[in-house]
Amino acid sequence: MLESALEGEITDHVGYEKHDPAGKNSGNSHNGTRARSVLTDVGPVQVRVPRDTEGGFEP
Repeated sequence: MLESALEGEITDHVGYEKHDPAGKNSGNSHNGTRARSVLTDVGPVQVRVPRDTEGGFEP
């Protein structure tokens, strides 16, 4: 659930859906994910956080 919310945020950040032709040559694109550990009340949880080519996405 958290990862799908993050995907929505990165889509809003770059301005188009992943694999959408509208993003071609836009200068900023979806660029995979990176693993992060989030501390919760039940312990650490591994989350895949999306990234963009410009490196400006911070959830």
